Amino acid sequence: MPKIFVGVCNSQNTVSADFFWSVIGQQDFVASPVFARAIHPWDVIRNNQLISWFMNTDCEYFVKMDVDQKYPKDYFLRMVPLIEKYKIIGPLIFDRFSAGNFLPLVNWADADQPLDLGSRHGIIEVPYLHTNCFFHRSALAALKPPYYEAYMSEDGLKRKNHVDITFMKKFVSAGFKIFVNLDVVVEHLAEVAVSREVHDTWNRGRKEVL
Repeated sequence: MPKIFVGVCNSQNTVSADFFWSVIGQQDFVASPVFARAIHPWDVIRNNQLISWFMNTDCEYFVKMDVDQKYPKDYFLRMVPLIEKYKIIGPLIFDRFSAGNFLPLVNWADADQPLDLGSRHGIIEVPYLHTNCFFHRSALAALKPPYYEAYMSEDGLKRKNHVDITFMKKFVSAGFKIFVNLDVVVEHLAEVAVSREVHDTWNRGRKEVL
């Protein structure tokens, strides 16, 4: 059985019951899990820590799981067997803010070329994903650290890029394709406290992201 490094990006002292039980209650992990938690206050450093720790293990696969998510009970059963073929693949994520809206972030960042999901099913190629991605070791080995990078505006007053998108585009530059499994849906939990002001800030100027 292959080993999968499960990186939990969490600087909080608690997690929701939905996250905890949806992870613990997996029907079949299909791969032997190695859990790690990064707690640095800055998400960029947490993400880089998790990948660095993974690279120093003998695990074949890496997946990041966020604590503001609820996973289907057959999540690993349906996603892990796809890693060998696709190398980089993630689930569909139901947006907690807009009913009927799904991520990947192509809906946010490429306003001129939105991803029209419609009634599509199965696995499709996308420009980039958000989080919860499954990676084959060979994909992460093709990148050089720092894996995640944050760029600031010239005046230093705002974030110039969305770090997930910048990270994912590195794989495309390295010759990899990115896929989403439209038949596996992860819920972005609404009870995690994020104000409307913060949400609007995330979405204001979405055309400016790299």
